Amino acid sequence: MDDDAFFEQLRSICSDAVDAYRKEYPDAPPLTDSLLQSSDGPLASEADLHERFDELTRFYDDLLDVDSTPYREMWREHLVYDCSRRERLALLTSDLPASLTLVFIGGRYSARTGRIGVSPGQLPETTAYTYLASELCHAYQHQFDSPTWKHPYLQEGFEQAVSVRTQAHFATELQYNFLIHLAERQHTKTLLKGVLAHGTRRGGITPTAVRELGVTDEELAALRSHRLWRPLGYLRPRYLWSDVAFLPEYALFGSLLLVSEAADISGPYARAFHGNHPWTSVIDEITASTPGWFWRLYHQ
Repeated sequence: MDDDAFFEQLRSICSDAVDAYRKEYPDAPPLTDSLLQSSDGPLASEADLHERFDELTRFYDDLLDVDSTPYREMWREHLVYDCSRRERLALLTSDLPASLTLVFIGGRYSARTGRIGVSPGQLPETTAYTYLASELCHAYQHQFDSPTWKHPYLQEGFEQAVSVRTQAHFATELQYNFLIHLAERQHTKTLLKGVLAHGTRRGGITPTAVRELGVTDEELAALRSHRLWRPLGYLRPRYLWSDVAFLPEYALFGSLLLVSEAADISGPYARAFHGNHPWTSVIDEITASTPGWFWRLYHQ
């Protein structure tokens, strides 16, 4: 599929997804808000997290067509969650300065140590499981030397799309209404971010084109409120998505995977994970940018 055809298909699928989401959840907050940050409910215990870990490894093995059996015990031992003061101190001194993020920040995978950081404290179940799914995905990418680990746009975009699949899986398994809503919302937002990102990559996308996707004036105002908004009327990287400034390039690959899944490409996640996704021309466009010096230094 060439770049023009892909972008038109992405726009169409995104518009349909936004419309379907509005109809299913008419009272939902704006898409620029973070639903995950407002989640509540029971806190996940360490035992709960290990139970979800077992389920996730089975799910990922099937989704990515790999066998993680040789690595599961190592990953389990490297889970960072609900740490005591002694555990935090031991972790903090294990690999300075990288270990600082594991102790003080939730949702972090360390390639150098293999630590899968979920949270140093307890989190609501939905948040804890979402963080675990994201960081375990990165562990899979790294441990199996996936081509998706080698470039930041592929690395983060792959995790975005897989997280959408994982949330849908957990929603079905656990029958949590909040997770069902979250999965639909993240699917819609990933497609929308993808349109913004690919539109930016292709020279810019106008506010009118964004409105045509079903984006409200309130959501558009949130996108345009960032100080790096350009007065020419185009969305440029980097911009603000609600209260989180993010690199829209990370949505390039995630949205591609969701579109290829909708287009009935066989096994798109496994094929991307092993470097065999058929939409090579679009992927080449995505990876044409050289990763920044900080990313290269961080991943040495």
